[in-house]
Amino acid sequence: MNLAAFVVIAFLVTLLLAKSSKAGPAALSGIVTVCLLFAAFPALGPAVTSGTAEFARELGSAADRAANVQEAR
Repeated sequence: MNLAAFVVIAFLVTLLLAKSSKAGPAALSGIVTVCLLFAAFPALGPAVTSGTAEFARELGSAADRAANVQEAR
């Protein structure tokens, strides 16, 4: 069985556990799914990292603009 199949199975197990409202096992299964995704598709790592960094920059910029508006009032 290849890694992509493991990712799909882990994702489905995560969905089933989340629907049954068992938070602990669902969270653990979700973490395993994310790890498997990064193992199956190594190109996701830099894409997620750069996307997260851009989001953080935009969030910081928005916070700065909000602080400037508060100071102007």
